[in-house]
Amino acid sequence: MGILSADKGAYSRKVDLFFRHPVVEGALLFLISASVLAAIASILFDHLFLEWLNLFFSALFSVELTARFFTYGGKEKDYVRDWWMDWAATIPWDVFFSFLFPGGGASMLRLLRLPRIFRLLRFRRLKKSEAARWLSYRFRRLMEVSIWRQSLTLLLVSLVFVWVFTVLLDRVGMNSEHGGNFWFSLITMISSDSIFEMQGQDSLVKGLVLLLSFIGIVLFNGILIAIIIGKLMERLGEMKDAGEVRERGHILLLGWSECIPHILDELESFCVSERKHPVKVVVMGETPPSPSGWPLVPKPHVRVITRTGSFQNEDALERISAHRASAVIVLGESSSDRKLSERLNDPIVTRTLLALETLLGDRRKRGWTQGWKSDRSPVIILNYLDLGNSLHVTDFLRPFGSENRRIFFNPLFFTGRLISSMCLNPYAEDIFNELLTAEGNEFHYVSPSIGRGMIWRDIAGAFPKSVPVGYRDGNGELRMVPFPDEPLPEDAGIVVLSENGWDAALFDPSAPGGRQDGKGPSLFCPMGGLPSGTLVIVGVNPKLPFIIEGLGRLAMKITIADNQTEEEFAAWYAEYSRTPLPEGVLFRECRFRSEEEVRRAIDIGGTDRIILLADGHLLNAATADRIDAETVSKLLMLSRLIGQEKREDIRLIVETLTVDSEVVVRNIRNCSNVIGPLTIGRLLTTFALQPEFEPVFRSLIQFGDIDIVCCPAEAALSGNPEGAPLSFGDLLSMPRNGSIPIGWVVPPPGSEDGRKTDPGGLRRLAPTVMLNPPKDSLLPPGAEIIFLHREA
Repeated sequence: MGILSADKGAYSRKVDLFFRHPVVEGALLFLISASVLAAIASILFDHLFLEWLNLFFSALFSVELTARFFTYGGKEKDYVRDWWMDWAATIPWDVFFSFLFPGGGASMLRLLRLPRIFRLLRFRRLKKSEAARWLSYRFRRLMEVSIWRQSLTLLLVSLVFVWVFTVLLDRVGMNSEHGGNFWFSLITMISSDSIFEMQGQDSLVKGLVLLLSFIGIVLFNGILIAIIIGKLMERLGEMKDAGEVRERGHILLLGWSECIPHILDELESFCVSERKHPVKVVVMGETPPSPSGWPLVPKPHVRVITRTGSFQNEDALERISAHRASAVIVLGESSSDRKLSERLNDPIVTRTLLALETLLGDRRKRGWTQGWKSDRSPVIILNYLDLGNSLHVTDFLRPFGSENRRIFFNPLFFTGRLISSMCLNPYAEDIFNELLTAEGNEFHYVSPSIGRGMIWRDIAGAFPKSVPVGYRDGNGELRMVPFPDEPLPEDAGIVVLSENGWDAALFDPSAPGGRQDGKGPSLFCPMGGLPSGTLVIVGVNPKLPFIIEGLGRLAMKITIADNQTEEEFAAWYAEYSRTPLPEGVLFRECRFRSEEEVRRAIDIGGTDRIILLADGHLLNAATADRIDAETVSKLLMLSRLIGQEKREDIRLIVETLTVDSEVVVRNIRNCSNVIGPLTIGRLLTTFALQPEFEPVFRSLIQFGDIDIVCCPAEAALSGNPEGAPLSFGDLLSMPRNGSIPIGWVVPPPGSEDGRKTDPGGLRRLAPTVMLNPPKDSLLPPGAEIIFLHREA
């Protein structure tokens, strides 16, 4: 009997291979399934054939399990551990118990045949077979088709179950009041309410109805409804960021930038302050900035529409109604790799500009040929990181003419020049924050009646609640800070500094202009020497070349400190600047690891101003909050060193990237704060709503022919008896050339100037900037007057 021994003989391997054959596995799966159906049928129907059939399956599976013993090579424990449950499901317990307990119910004993269902779990590996993979593939393909085919397939399966249970209910003799067992089964499949009508029915009928109700809950009410809802949600998700935009007069933002949330905030503030209707903003980019979508929160007066896709072709721009927009801001496109974003930004902006100009030109020609007037061209603001890259598109744009208003905008230029302007005017931060926001005072246009022969002096103080600062002639030319005797064109529009643009009383000329006789006190803006001393710039980022360029006219010694070697800095500066580093600019390596290292790199005792920039080396690897955390850490270290050197008069200018850091920075003594994305957002919003003021702000920020100058009132006034009170209206009426007072700086309480600090140490007592104060308000003692000054 060696052939049947427990040795590792050939017979054992052949039996093992026999049971592993896919055909044998399929046959056993069929037989086990048939035995389960026979067991269920024997419970429902009392028939002798079903009894013999169940006994046959028990005998057959006993032979199968006995043969499997010889595939274990004599390892009885492993065999018992693997197959004891199969033996428990195969043994005909109902036959044994019927002999042991002759009085037991036969129908209850037949329930012991149902454990055969667990034998089906043995064939999980069938899913790896070719037939199973084919069936799985067909099922997945069925789930990938349209929702209608999915629904019809599941409805067909449901009808099969309804038919099967109708036959079963007919066989057990159930009579339904719903027009037959078919309708009863159908209603039970759709809704389980019919199970409450089973009172008085047999247990077998109740079990069938419960089983059908469960199948209906899972198949019909579960899977089918889930498929429908899933398809609807998928469709709604696709519609959310796709499809056409059929709006008119909206603001279109193309690409993603950190300044977009600030633009939405400024638009909300503008609508509230100026009492404007809600605006619609369409934001479109190739990919959302976060995996969860666009992190843009709609506001009460700003309705945000997002679209995902490429915007660099004419068809895409037409689908989002770019030709019907009031303003189009092309921000470019950003990616996780900042170097790649910097390289691709300007080409993307250029290609979008060409597509947009082509679209506007086609719409204009179509209007001429079809006899309808095309929409007014939108204001186009182009976000170039290097304006030199925009020069080569001039020849292409020339045939389109000057009908399209284009503003070439460099965010690095504006932010860098604003930082450099703070070295000249320590109050530039507060002044520009008010001029660039709808809250407070900003520039507006008004069109009063101008008589023949009127000069600027006639209206200089004629507005009760606003300050006239310039005019625009009929050709659109802007003239800021005119001279007192300069004649006014009759079709001129007056530029005023006022709180809002909706109150008519702000622009009602009801008071006379300046004094005609020239007697009394006079006001002038003394332009003292430019700031001198030593300036230290801590950190580098792409704004640094524009800061150094803006400081070119100042007689200051500049030292740059950063966590890189001098050779690395030279290579970095050559990459980001078109001009070489000016002579006299020194570089010091400083990694800010200790106070001693900072003292060796920076001469705190001989420094007058410090500019602390956001670290450009972290822009590609860290979030804005983390970069600001490092900036604040450096700021606190510098403040401690300044206190140890007793140099509280050192002026600090700090660049941050988030609004949350402003609370910390503004509590440092003599410290001004520039929030890069916020400043860019305010400028873009201002240019989109009032593009005519773009040259004004460009001139103010870059030390152009118009500057904002602050000087002590004692130095600006002459011919005024000491201590004589003067109002803001008096200042506006005084004779002056090349300057217009627009407000004053009030020193903090208990201080002669804004540089005094409280006993607390780091926390500062900040002066207050007041633009366009009430005409009858008196000039505070020790105040500085803010002038809008024209250079000679």
